[in-house]
Amino acid sequence: MAFIRLTTVLVLFCFYFGSAQEYALGVRGGFNNFTIGDINSRGGSIAQGRPDELFSPKKEMGYQLGGYLNVAFGKLFVQPEINYLRAKNRYEFPDQDSKWNSSRIDIPLLAGYNIYKPVSIYAGPIFNFYNYTKLEGVQVTSFSDGGPDLEESTVNFVIGAMLRWKRFGVDLRYEIGSNETEEELLDIIRSTYGVNLADLRSYKPNVISLSFTVDIFRTDNDDIGGFFSGLFKNNNKCYCPY
Repeated sequence: MAFIRLTTVLVLFCFYFGSAQEYALGVRGGFNNFTIGDINSRGGSIAQGRPDELFSPKKEMGYQLGGYLNVAFGKLFVQPEINYLRAKNRYEFPDQDSKWNSSRIDIPLLAGYNIYKPVSIYAGPIFNFYNYTKLEGVQVTSFSDGGPDLEESTVNFVIGAMLRWKRFGVDLRYEIGSNETEEELLDIIRSTYGVNLADLRSYKPNVISLSFTVDIFRTDNDDIGGFFSGLFKNNNKCYCPY
C-alpha cells in the first residue's frame, strides 16, 4: 500500500518539474532521536507476588544519510529525497541495559515555501520501509514470537524548516507517526537482564532530526539542458553549482 501511494505522489510531482525555474541535487546527513514505547515488566513472571515494573526508553543519538532533488518555482519548491536512517535507544533493566536498534529507508516528498531568503519551511508525507528492528535479549518462546514487530512499510508526515547559505544548509524536521503500534508481549532473557515476560506498550514512532546539506550542483531552467549536453562537449561554459 505504501508503495502504491508513493508511486502516485511521484507521478504528481513529475507534472510540476517541467515549469521549474531552478534545480539542485545534493547530499544530506545528520542525527536523530527516535521515539519508542515503555516496557512493562510482569513481575509475576520473575517471582510470585512481585509487582510490575515500568521501564521508559533512554534516547540515544541515531543518524541519517541521503540525497535530495530540490525543484524551485520562485519561492515555492518541491524536494523528493531518499535517506537511510539508523535509530538507537536503550532500556535500563535491573541487571543489564538492553539496546534497541532499527534501520529503514525513508522517501520524503516535501513541498515548501521560502519565507525569507535564507529560511524556508516545508511539509509532506514520508514513506518508511523498515530493514530491521531489534531489542537485545528478546527470545522466541511459547509466550512470544520474538519482536519487536513493526509494519514493514508506513506513511507518516513531516514538518520542518531549513536555513540555506549558498550551497550549504541546515535542516531541522519533525516526523509525526500516523498510527500507533500494537502492544505486544516480549519474552526477555531473565538471567541476563533481570526481566522476563514484558509488555511493549503501543506508541507513535515520532522522529526529530537535524541534518546538514550540501548542493552538488544547482542550475536554472535555461541551463539544465546545457548542463547535460555539456558533459559530452568540449566548451568554455561551466555548469557549476555556483
